[in-house]
Amino acid sequence: MNGMRVETVRHPMKWLGRKWLGTWFLVGGLLWAVTVVTEGFLAPARWEPMGRLAYRTAYLVRLPVISILDPVFRIPGHHRRLPAVFQFLTAFGAPLFWAGGVWGCGVMVRRWDEWRRRPGATPSRDEGRRRFLRFSGGAGVLGVGLTSYATLVEPQRTQVRRFTAPIRNLPPSLEGLRIVQVSDTHYGPFISLEYLRSVIRQANALAADLIVLTGDYVHRTPAAIRPGVGVLKELQARLGVVGVLGNHDHWEGAQAVRDAFAQAGIPLLDNRRRLLNRDSLRSEADAGEVIGICGVGDLWEDQVRFDQALGGLPDSVPRILLAHNPDTAERIPGEFRVDLMLSGHTHGGQICFPGYGAPVVPSAYGQRYAGGWCAGPRCPVIVSRGVGMAILPVRFGVPPEIGEITLTRAADLPG
Repeated sequence: MNGMRVETVRHPMKWLGRKWLGTWFLVGGLLWAVTVVTEGFLAPARWEPMGRLAYRTAYLVRLPVISILDPVFRIPGHHRRLPAVFQFLTAFGAPLFWAGGVWGCGVMVRRWDEWRRRPGATPSRDEGRRRFLRFSGGAGVLGVGLTSYATLVEPQRTQVRRFTAPIRNLPPSLEGLRIVQVSDTHYGPFISLEYLRSVIRQANALAADLIVLTGDYVHRTPAAIRPGVGVLKELQARLGVVGVLGNHDHWEGAQAVRDAFAQAGIPLLDNRRRLLNRDSLRSEADAGEVIGICGVGDLWEDQVRFDQALGGLPDSVPRILLAHNPDTAERIPGEFRVDLMLSGHTHGGQICFPGYGAPVVPSAYGQRYAGGWCAGPRCPVIVSRGVGMAILPVRFGVPPEIGEITLTRAADLPG
């Protein structure tokens, strides 16, 4: 034995096991760190835009496991019990899910290859295998490309959609008055303040007479309330800015959101109203030749008091109603006049396929209120597709939008 060299041969499965274990911890840890830092608003402000992009990617990687575990951890209002446990399980479960998927595909290819090599196999089956692999590779590349576009590109391409709204008895002094609508900003893990500031700059460049906000300013965490509402004070319009709350604002803390709006100096019109003339947005005591800017509470999470918002005005006074949820249009009582309703909430479904539409619209009326100019039973409804995202950090065929509404006197109606 002297002088002989003894080599220890490592079992390849042990080496492979350690390699995969290390990869699992690395990927899972990275997903977990991005999730914790972003959802906890722990990163420095200068890193926020990049952090939000990283979170969108990490969220989509975690999404299959999120979907599996969500029923166990779900509580009302888009929150989850034991959030730290949920973050850990989805982050470290995601690599296992995707590794299992890759392994399953490998098994299918191996089984195909074994079937092709069986006695009596023909060359055509070999060609079929090559076609299968080419198709799978092409589908994978296409899927990654579309996902990247829907996650990183389209959510940043904010557009301005313009509407002309004929109003019966519109005072001549208000002919051509322009209202800019900003809705569903959803500041939170998916949306950065830098992006919202770019939207605000775009809205301010329209030089509106009035800016209206139609709900859902925060997303997923109460920590988003102060910065997510505070940034809205940068909005500028000749006659001011007003808004109403949405369901997400109630889920994160309605009173805290109201306090943040008060600090920002933006009036909320939930079950309230203001009267607008050419020069100011005033209370009824100072009203002259006016149009009512009225608001109601969120349909899902608040009281909807049409009497407080619309009642007590002469029928000759035109009225624009702000309501976060467009389904509110179906409940307007016949005794109240409404000339136009402005809403958000549905986001256009966030995903819309040409020739088919949005697979999912959060409305009891399907595609009717998905977005744009919609026909309600009592009045037209302009439904903003919003500027933020919820549920999924993607937009496909539904770019974010700012609305610009120009009021004009209805030519075919008296007044």
